[in-house]
Parts: sequence; C-alpha cells; structure tokens
Amino acid sequence: MIESTQIAWIGGILIVIFSFSFVRILQLKIQAWNRDKISPLPLEGFYTISSWVGTLSGLTIMFTGVLETFTFSPINSLSASLILALTTGLPMWGVVRSLLVEVENGTLKEILPEKR
Repeated sequence: MIESTQIAWIGGILIVIFSFSFVRILQLKIQAWNRDKISPLPLEGFYTISSWVGTLSGLTIMFTGVLETFTFSPINSLSASLILALTTGLPMWGVVRSLLVEVENGTLKEILPEKR
C-alpha cells in the first residue's frame, strides 16, 4: 500500500512540473507580445488549461497526503483538499488573466517600494 507521505511527495512533484510548465507558457506569451505584438490572450488554450489543472491536481493530491499523515480519513482529506485547491486556484486564474489584460493594454504599472 502506498503511504500518505509518498502521496504528498507525488503531489509536490506534480505541482513543480505543471507550475513550471504554466510559467513557461506565460513567459512565451509575454515574449511573443513584446516581439511580435501577438496578444497573450486568450488564456484558455489547451496547454495553459492543462498545466493549470495539473497544478491544481497536484495541490489536491499533496494536501490529501498531508492530511492523511495527520490521521484524517481519505475521503475527508480528499474533499478538504479539493475545496482548498479550487478556492485558491480559481481566483488565481482570474488574477493571471487580469494581469495579461493589463500587459496587453499597456496599463501594467511597475511596483516600486516606498522610499522613506
């Protein structure tokens, strides 16, 4: 039987792989915007959605393993992990989308630390 710590490690590995691929896709979209003025939107392409869903799946698997380590039942761990992944992942998708809209419109402002 697979141990709960192994489940958490598998989830962590999935998070790393899929989040790096998502960031690389966004990097390529922004480079294409700078170079050729190709819009970074729509964000809803196959690769962006699959890497984002993979990251959320990794989060779910990792938190399920972590909660099972603390003797939560597998069903409760899975349901709590799924709720946690969706409540953080869906709003973050909106943040990334709005950031790319600002990049496309040229309204992205640099954030500078306040001088005191």
